[in-house]
Amino acid sequence: MFLSFRPAPRGDPPPPGEASAVPEAPWSWCRVLGQVGGLYVILETEDGYVLMDPHAAHERVLFERFMSDVLQGQAQSQALLLPQTVALRVRDALRVRKNLELLRQMGFGISEFGGDSFVVDALPPYFAGAAADALLVEVSHSLETAGTRGGAERWREEAIATAACKAAVKAQDHLRLEEIEQLVIDLAKAQMPYTCPHGRPTLIFTSFRELNRKFGRE
Repeated sequence: MFLSFRPAPRGDPPPPGEASAVPEAPWSWCRVLGQVGGLYVILETEDGYVLMDPHAAHERVLFERFMSDVLQGQAQSQALLLPQTVALRVRDALRVRKNLELLRQMGFGISEFGGDSFVVDALPPYFAGAAADALLVEVSHSLETAGTRGGAERWREEAIATAACKAAVKAQDHLRLEEIEQLVIDLAKAQMPYTCPHGRPTLIFTSFRELNRKFGRE
């Protein structure tokens, strides 16, 4: 299946009725060819092929969506089916306690439960599939670390990047074709589709020209 993003400059155009145009997409059209190594996705584009890391790509998508909501003061919460009681180590509990209000502004439904325990009854919808205990520990740690390097916006950015990493698909996760295609579409719409929030590449491109040169065709 071809995914169309804008009119292809050359080659056969993809069939009509595909994804809507996205002018800033990294490619005009692409086709998912499959996965290698149980992880990397191979995409054919108009100029060559792309290896995509689904985890890094998903991180980027989640980060931009959540960051946009938080900066606009529109962070949402998704109630958990069953509230989770999270018992933390003393140091981690102190970090969470210091940042309770900011966590709530980010969409976490959290309250103290006595001692070093907390009750979590809601999470930001983008991260509802993540484990609440690991998410709290990592986010609170990133808030504390970022606090020594910048203001509130820097805190939020690093915390959201950490949350996105925890919630993104993992290397061992099996993705169906339709899930891969949706991830490709979502990544193409991102403002910075080429790296995850921590700076790792989401995409590695190899041109047909480079392949031709390696095979002695040029």
